[in-house]
Amino acid sequence: MSISANRGITLIAGCAVLGGCVLGPNFTRPAPPLLDRYSNVAPSVMTGDGITLTPVVGTGPAQAWWHAFASPALDALVATGLQASPSLSSARAALTQSRDLAQAGAGVFWPQINGSADATREHTTPTLLDENGPGSTFSLYTAAGSVSYTLDLFGGERRGVEALRAQAEYQRQALGAAWLLLTGGIADAAIAHAGYAEESTSLAAIVRMDAAQRDMLHARFGAGYGAWADVLVAEQQLATDRASLALVQQRLAATVTLLAMLIGREPAAWAPPLPTLADLGLPADLPVSLPSQLVHQRPDILQAEASVHQANAQIGVATAAMYPSISLTGSYGTASTALSQLAGPAGRFWSVGPGIDMPIFRGGTLRNNRRAAQAAHAKALADYRQTVLVALEQVTDCLAALDTDARVSAADHAAFAAARGNHDLAQANLGAGVIAEFDAMTLTLAAERARLVVIGAKAQRLQDVVALDLASGGGWTSTLPVGGTR
Repeated sequence: MSISANRGITLIAGCAVLGGCVLGPNFTRPAPPLLDRYSNVAPSVMTGDGITLTPVVGTGPAQAWWHAFASPALDALVATGLQASPSLSSARAALTQSRDLAQAGAGVFWPQINGSADATREHTTPTLLDENGPGSTFSLYTAAGSVSYTLDLFGGERRGVEALRAQAEYQRQALGAAWLLLTGGIADAAIAHAGYAEESTSLAAIVRMDAAQRDMLHARFGAGYGAWADVLVAEQQLATDRASLALVQQRLAATVTLLAMLIGREPAAWAPPLPTLADLGLPADLPVSLPSQLVHQRPDILQAEASVHQANAQIGVATAAMYPSISLTGSYGTASTALSQLAGPAGRFWSVGPGIDMPIFRGGTLRNNRRAAQAAHAKALADYRQTVLVALEQVTDCLAALDTDARVSAADHAAFAAARGNHDLAQANLGAGVIAEFDAMTLTLAAERARLVVIGAKAQRLQDVVALDLASGGGWTSTLPVGGTR
């Protein structure tokens, strides 16, 4: 041991008088970062596409954070996923298992009572006793009971149960992480599907106009006043846009199968109404948790905290193992060669008394186990700090991305407005006969390509709002009802 003999004797006596003590450090939650912002620049109002997003610092996302997009179709998808997702069911089962294990571990604080009954037919021989004579055959009936109780003088058992409860809390937060991953995945995939659907429609129109222009150029060449090089350029553009359309259509189909998987449905038997890009609105306010709030909201941070708690408790387990353990045991029973006489006084037997297990020499095992537990705690604490830093980084990056999205969206809409103006002017000139149809179609194509960029910008902006909600904890709290748990 690392303490003196006198000190150890004093500690044992004190614990016996006080009814037991708990060795090892008591768990204290890690201090949160006392910051009022995520970067040197405070988040500002973000305006783009005529829509202003205002970061509201100090308020985290609502529990049903996806309602902020005001899409009943998205709400229905998330509700279905929360009810039927296998990944969430697995996390619920893991939580139930860990809670039951913690309850099982707490059984050590109660007396352990056992009973037994035996009926045997035996034949003995005096030869075993180095005697002569015939053997005998008889029946032996035995009924007995025993009681044992461990005196947890140094708190090893209490620290062990504390570690089990910390593990149950870890699984609770693992359920939160699964909940957050599921809801975020559904929202992100639904937005992607809406964006790909709009892009597919726009690219299909572009491909039709590409083909029409290619045919016009081919006709000009056939009439003798067009260049074959122009026809080849048009063919190349048509092939490129067809390839883009095929890729977008493949991604569109992939988002459907992804959504089916997320909500626990087979893709071949699932065809729900999905939100369109027009159905998905950007929320006016962006709730942003303070860093001090974030560490108590994000399930991955709370998981890391539970790991610290568990490792802290294991130090107490390892420390208590270095001290004696005392148990009280008692047994009572009766035995008889005749079942009818089993309850008689002649065959009664009993025993009672304490037992002590005192580690004297273990080759350094106990001391090194304690050092290993202390190192595991230091690692868990470092992992916790790293998890917090990653969370702060993610929120910072999401805010920066949304600020960039607003500026990009404003520029994309300005470009689309100019292209649309050229298209409208070209249509008027075409009607007046002052511009050729090919040239008017070229301006229409430019407007449609600008619209394609705007579609992508809106989808990206929506997905970055989802990312900010998830980075801020997504409204998860340890008291959020998720069903299927106790």
